[in-house]
Amino acid sequence: MRLATAAADLLLGAQCPGCGAPSTSVCRRCWIALDPSPRLVRHHAVPTVAAGEHTDLLRDVIVAWKEENHATLLNPLAHLLAASIAALPLDGPLTLVPVPASRRSRRARGADLVADLAAAASDRLRPVGVEAHVSPALRLTRRTADQSGLDAEQRARNLRGAYVSRPGALPNLVVVDDVVTTGATIGEAVRALRAAGHRPVAAAVVANRP
Repeated sequence: MRLATAAADLLLGAQCPGCGAPSTSVCRRCWIALDPSPRLVRHHAVPTVAAGEHTDLLRDVIVAWKEENHATLLNPLAHLLAASIAALPLDGPLTLVPVPASRRSRRARGADLVADLAAAASDRLRPVGVEAHVSPALRLTRRTADQSGLDAEQRARNLRGAYVSRPGALPNLVVVDDVVTTGATIGEAVRALRAAGHRPVAAAVVANRP
C-alpha cells in the first residue's frame, strides 16, 4: 500500500515536505538541514536520546510520513533514529524494541510505522559498527485513546497497563519510538518489559516534542 502511494506521488508531482521543492522524499537542501544532533532529552523511566526537536522541518517530515503516507520519508527518519541509538553509551549488541502500533493505526497507515523505522535504523547501524537487532517484545493489549491533546496525567492514565511482554531476559534493551512528548509511552513500555523480566536500559527517538 505504501509502495503504491510512493509510486503515485512520483507520477503526481510529489513535493519535499520541508520546502515544497519537487521531490519524492526530502530534497537535498532539507536533508542537509536535518543533520542529527542527538542529546539526552529527559529521563523517562530510562535515559532517552532524541536526534532533534519536533519543530519546523523535522515536525513537517514526521507528520508527512505518519499522516500523509509518504513512505519514502522512512529513509531520512531512520538516519536520524540511528544517530540517536549510536549516541547511547552502551556496549555490546543492542535489542531494539519498537513501541507497538494500535490496530487502528496499522489499518489507517498500512503498516506498523515504528517497527519499520526500527528495522531501517538497525540496517543503518551495522556499517558503523553498532550491532542492533529488532525484537517485537511488546504487545498492545487493549484499545487506547488518541494521545493528541492529552496532558501528561491523561496520557499516563490512557496507557496504564496497555502493554505486555513475553517473559524473558533480553539484555541492552532499547525502547524505540518516533516522538517523545511527556514520556508516558516510554514509561509504560519500560514497565511492561521489566514486569516480564527484561532489562530496558535506554530509549531512542527521532524527535523530542518540547
